[in-house]
Amino acid sequence: MSFIFVIISISVYLLVTAMVIHSTHGRISRERYWKIEATMVVGFVSYWFFTIFILSFYLHNFSHTNFFYWMHVLQTLLFVIGIIGSFIFMYKYWQLQILRLHDLNKSGWYCLLNLIPFYNIYDFFVMNIKKRSIMLNEFDETIDYFSFFEKNKLLQDKKLITKDGVDFYVNGIKFEYKNFNGHVQYEVSKMSLENDKTLEEYCMKNLQQTENAPGYAGEYKISFLDEGNLFEKLKNDLHGIVIDDGFITINEVPFFVRENYLQYEIVYKTKDSSRIKNFSQVEELQDYSCQSLTKAQLLELITQGA
Repeated sequence: MSFIFVIISISVYLLVTAMVIHSTHGRISRERYWKIEATMVVGFVSYWFFTIFILSFYLHNFSHTNFFYWMHVLQTLLFVIGIIGSFIFMYKYWQLQILRLHDLNKSGWYCLLNLIPFYNIYDFFVMNIKKRSIMLNEFDETIDYFSFFEKNKLLQDKKLITKDGVDFYVNGIKFEYKNFNGHVQYEVSKMSLENDKTLEEYCMKNLQQTENAPGYAGEYKISFLDEGNLFEKLKNDLHGIVIDDGFITINEVPFFVRENYLQYEIVYKTKDSSRIKNFSQVEELQDYSCQSLTKAQLLELITQGA
């Protein structure tokens, strides 16, 4: 029976680990890790002290009516609140460990090594002391540029143009490359284009349209002939902000923007450092430099350069 319990416990642990790893994306810098880890520990301890104080006060004021009844209530509430609080804390702490592993270019599955006796002591020092060795790695994810720009109303007179191989997107609307016997054209979903009136108006007035083409599930696409370099034409005419391979170009300087646990990090070529304002301590590694920014600082960087 005990063997079955062990198997079930390990299975549940692996399942929960897989769920946390699957839902955790990006990375966190070492300095940010220190601050968040310390905040979480202080918050967890304060949570328990606050809970005990409130419940003790509650018990003291009502214990005269039925001491044993209220003692049972106190124990039950402490247990329930403790379990809920501990679960939330452990889940967030688990995510923090995985983000830090990503920063060290390691898979989140490495956290399973903590099951080995005394390994967690070694792991504690590694997570808190070791510096990142690669500025950009396979675990990097950019912010959702379009959502960020749209939410902060940065697209009023500009368009985000994202390269994707031979295709590109304008404010999330796909321009799909087609080559028919040497004649290059781009197909766009008619329905998607109608959702962006300024882009639709520009395309209809300034681009040469070919016949509509049926798409999937009855969705019709509009084809525009590429009379030269359509990408460059749209970029210039629409004051396009270009995103290429995750790098967004502001003021002719491409940089990579990623989340850094409630903050942001920007990564750019060290040779462009003189053209980027220093908002925080600059970390240099190989050919890249990196800064940690608040949301306000990132907005300042974008609005001043865009």
